[in-house]
Amino acid sequence: MKNTIKLSAAMRRITIIALITVVGFTFASCVWDDANEGTVTINLGGNTKAAAWGSDEILGHLDYEIKLTGKTKIERSVKGGGTVTINAVPAGSYDITMEVSCYGIDYATGKGSVDVKGGQSNSAVVHIQKSDTTFFTASGESDWSGLSSITGGTAGASKKYAVIVTKNITVPGTSDNTFGNAANIEVTIAGNPVTLSSAGSLLRIGTGQTITVTDVQLKGQGASVQNTTSLVYIDGGTFTMNGSASVYDNTASFTSTLVGGGGVYVTNGTFNMNGGTVSGNYATGTASAGIGGGVFVYEGGNFTMSGNAKVYNNKAESSGGGVWLSGSASPPTFRMNNGTIYGNQSMGGNQGGGGVCVSYGTFRMVNGTIYGNIGAPNGNTSPGTTGSAALYVGSGSGSAQHGTYDSGGNWSSQGTFGGYVDNTIIVVNGNRL
Repeated sequence: MKNTIKLSAAMRRITIIALITVVGFTFASCVWDDANEGTVTINLGGNTKAAAWGSDEILGHLDYEIKLTGKTKIERSVKGGGTVTINAVPAGSYDITMEVSCYGIDYATGKGSVDVKGGQSNSAVVHIQKSDTTFFTASGESDWSGLSSITGGTAGASKKYAVIVTKNITVPGTSDNTFGNAANIEVTIAGNPVTLSSAGSLLRIGTGQTITVTDVQLKGQGASVQNTTSLVYIDGGTFTMNGSASVYDNTASFTSTLVGGGGVYVTNGTFNMNGGTVSGNYATGTASAGIGGGVFVYEGGNFTMSGNAKVYNNKAESSGGGVWLSGSASPPTFRMNNGTIYGNQSMGGNQGGGGVCVSYGTFRMVNGTIYGNIGAPNGNTSPGTTGSAALYVGSGSGSAQHGTYDSGGNWSSQGTFGGYVDNTIIVVNGNRL
C-alpha cells in the first residue's frame, strides 16, 4: 500500500544534541547595567531543527516549556520553531530542562547545563529525547484513509500514536476499523475539524483499541443527507472525548431491529465523555430501529459522562432522544458523574425517553442535570408509558438510581427513579434536588 501518511520524526528514537549559545551583551548598541549578566539564546528548530525535530507541519504546533535552574530560576513558554532569547541571566551554573508537547501530547524532553559568564559567548548542549509516542500528520483525505496502515498491522500493537490534523479535512465514511486490527494501541487525535463526505462511520474503533479525541470536531453530512450508520462506532474498544471535542450533525437511517445511535454507538466497549458535546444527530428508520439519537449503548457497552460534557439537540425517530440503553444478554451501563443532557427529543415508539431511555441496563447518576427534553409520541410531555420527557426506565429490565461511589468504586444508592420522569432532574453529590 502506498504510504500516504506524512511521518513526523520518522519513528526515530534517538538522542539529538541541540546547541545552545550563551551570548554576553557585547554589541555596541547594548548597554549593560550588570556586567555579570548574559543572554541565553536557544534555537528551537525552524530550518535547522536544532532543539526539536519533525515535519514542517508538526514544528509550528510544538509547545516548549524551558527552565533554567541555578543561581535563580527562569522559566519560558514558547510555541513553534525559531529561537527564544532569555535576557539578564545572572552569571553562574544552570541546569536546563525542556518539555516539548504537541496539542498537550508529550513530544520530547531535554536536559543539559550551561555555565553563564557575563560578557562572554558560551555554549552548551541539551540532549533531546523523543517520547514513546509516534507522531503522524493528516492534511487530506488520503492521509486519513491511510491511518489503518500507520500501525503496521499486528507489528504495531501495544504502542502509542498521535495523529495531528493540520487543516480542516473532508473524508469518506468507512465500515472498517480506522486504525486497522492492531490491538492494545493508544491513539490521540488532535488538531482541526474532520467532516464526513460519504456514507459510513467517520471513526470506527475495534477491540483493544483506545482512541482519544482532544478538541477535534467530528462532523456528519447534516440533516439533509442520510447516512447508514453512527458517526463514531465502537465495537470492543475505548473512545474518549476531551476538551471541546464534538460529535455532531449526523443523520443515520436504520432498518434493522435494535440498531441505532445517530452520534455514537458502543457495544462491548467503553465511551468516556470527559468533556465536549454530542449534538445535532438524528437516528431515524423503523419504529424499532430509530433509537438513540445521540448515543446508543448496547450489549456490554459502558458510557460515562463527566466534567462539562453535554448531550443536546439530538432526535430519535423512536425512543431515547439523547441516550438509549439496551441489551438483555449483557446489559449496558451509563454512569453520569457530571454533565448536562438537554433539548433532545424522542418522536415515537412505545418507550419514549426524550433525554434518556433505559430499556435494559443500569443508569447511575452522581451529579448533573437532565432538562428541556421532549418525550414520545409526537412531542407528548405528559406522564404515561409513552411520555417520559426526561427519563424512561423499562419495567423489570432497567434500573435508574441516584447516589455516590466511594473511593473503591462501590455504589451507594440514595434513591431510584420511577418508570418515567417528565420533569427536570438535578442531582448533586448523589442527592436529587
